[in-house]
Parts: sequence; C-alpha cells; structure tokens
Amino acid sequence: MTHVVQVLTDTNIGGAGKYLLNYLDGFDRTTFRVTVILPEGSKLSEYVKNFPDVTLMEAPYMADQSYNKRCVTFLKALFQKIKPDILHTHACLSARIAGKKTKVPVVLATRHCLEPRPRGIKALAYSALNNALCDYYIAVSDAVVTNLVDAGITIDKIRTVNNGVKPIPQLPAEARAYVRSCYGIAEDEIAFGIFGRLEPVKGHKYFIKAAWQVLKEYPKAKFLIVGSGSMEQTLKELVKHYNLENNVIFTGFVPDTTELLNAVDINVCTSESEAMSLAILEAMSLGKPSIATKVGGNFELISDSEDGILVNYANSTALALAMLRLICNPDLKALLGTAAQQKYAQGYTVQKMVDRLESVYREVMK
Repeated sequence: MTHVVQVLTDTNIGGAGKYLLNYLDGFDRTTFRVTVILPEGSKLSEYVKNFPDVTLMEAPYMADQSYNKRCVTFLKALFQKIKPDILHTHACLSARIAGKKTKVPVVLATRHCLEPRPRGIKALAYSALNNALCDYYIAVSDAVVTNLVDAGITIDKIRTVNNGVKPIPQLPAEARAYVRSCYGIAEDEIAFGIFGRLEPVKGHKYFIKAAWQVLKEYPKAKFLIVGSGSMEQTLKELVKHYNLENNVIFTGFVPDTTELLNAVDINVCTSESEAMSLAILEAMSLGKPSIATKVGGNFELISDSEDGILVNYANSTALALAMLRLICNPDLKALLGTAAQQKYAQGYTVQKMVDRLESVYREVMK
C-alpha cells in the first residue's frame, strides 16, 4: 500500500484545505494510506478527525508560513520515522526541503493560486530552487500551468488536476424561502451573492459599486457578501457611503454555505486573480449562473454567455450591466444555470478530481 503524506500550513480553511478534505472523502483506500500533517491549532484538524482511517499529526513552527528552519528539522525527523512513499505538499517549502533531505521517493507540490511572476536574479534563484526541491507540480487549472512555466518550472514536471467539489444539495422551496427571509430577501427580489475572503484581491468594492448602479435601475435586488477578512470594515464604510445598508448584507464567515448558495439567484466573482474558483464550482453544481472576471481559471470554467457571463476586472459598470441583463432575462439566467450544472457534472466532481490525482500518484510511483 502506498503511503501518501499530505502537508498543509493553513490554520484556517481555505481552498487548499477544501481540496484536502475532498480528497480524503474519496481516495482509494485499497491502494493508498494517508497521513495528514497540519500546523498546531489548525481549524482543519477537527474536520480531518472525521476520517478515522486517516492519520493526523500536528507540527510546530509551520502555522501559515512556507518556510521555517526549525520546522525543517522537525519534519526531517518525522519523515524518517513515518517513511512516506509520496510527499504531497501545499505551499510548504519546509516540507519539500525535509523530504529531499530524507530521500522521500517522490515529492509533489500543488499550486492552488496564481503568483506574481518573478523577475531578474530572483527568477533564476526561484526556478533553480523549486525545480530542485520538487519532482512534480500539480496545477489546478491551465492558468496555473502557465503561471508555473512563467516562474521557470520545467513543463515536464507539471501535471494538471482540476479542482473538484461536492455537489451542493438543493433545498426544498419552503426551506429556501425561509433562509431568504432570514436575510431580508423578499420572494420577488433577485439576490446576488459573492463568496470569499474579504481581501483586496477579491475585488468586493466593485461588487458594491455595481450594486449601487443596479439599484438605480432595479430597486428589488439584494447583495450578499459572504465571508470575513481584513477589508470588512472598509467595505462596510463603502456600503454606508452609497446608502446601501438596506440592500447589501454582510453575513460574516459561514462554515457551510449550502443555505446561502441556495438563497441567492446569481453567483458573482470579482477577483483580480483566480486559479480555479471553488465558489464558482459550487454554484455550478447547484445550477446557479455566475458572473465572473476575465482572469485565470475563470476562462476555463465559464464560456461567456453560454454557461455564465465574463466581465473585465475592476469594471463595476460592466458588472452592473451583466447583473441587469440577467435580471431582465430570466430565461437566459435559467439557460446559463442549466449549462453550468452540466459542465460541472462532466468535469468537476470530487470523484473526477480524486481519480485524476491518484492517476498522477500511480504514474510518478512507476
């Protein structure tokens, strides 16, 4: 049986954490044995404990940081003891260094995001270091493949494994109406939702400015901002500036977004950079159309006006026009949602992701 060790540095639950949990839910237990190493105090630990056949270990000096010299020393001793066949890291340089020093047979790293392209001497150092410390890279989208190649990673080291998500359950009509009422959304109102960390890269300010423009034309609309982060107070002040307190709703962090995804009519992504948006995938699984920015993996998930709408980043007017287009054309909204759900079923389920990942595992072990 092949021993796969997964290492994450996250103390909160982000894209990499959801990726891990989805893998743990569907991996081939007849072929692979899995150990998960997380930083001390990670919120992911409680979720990993739900898988009794998965070994969970916690490491010091690793919380939310890719490299720490003491963490390398700790992980070297740990790898010598548990002897991984495959070391699969997620933004943890410490683990890759420790894996190479202890001669782990295969060291992989998944790139979950798009990173700025290194320049000059830094680019050469980055390329040499990362090619030396990793046998293979897993990219969650074609956009990430390009991002890795631009950073100097050798193309034959890269394998593409698209993200996959569990389908979001559809609530009965009465339950959906109840959830909407809890957030002040009337039956005859259109609700737009944006799901993600409240950080500058996610572009929430353009969502708020677009809401202001939409409401001048169509006052029966609500706008849900789901998540928490460093921009929360700034965004609330922007909502107050535009006098949108009655129409823009901050939900805070919600561990399970099933109810809110059901409550909204249209999903929105205003990000400056996206590798492969889990929020868009979850909306697709539920048959909800998305309006998203023309960046990164969004191009792969959405064919404009076929299964969603793409708009330029930082263009609140274009976003507002796309919102109004779907408000005024419910048949188009339904058509886009159905097409999005079909695309999800064809290529972005959890099992398809797990199968592709384990195909890579089997390949590299040869």
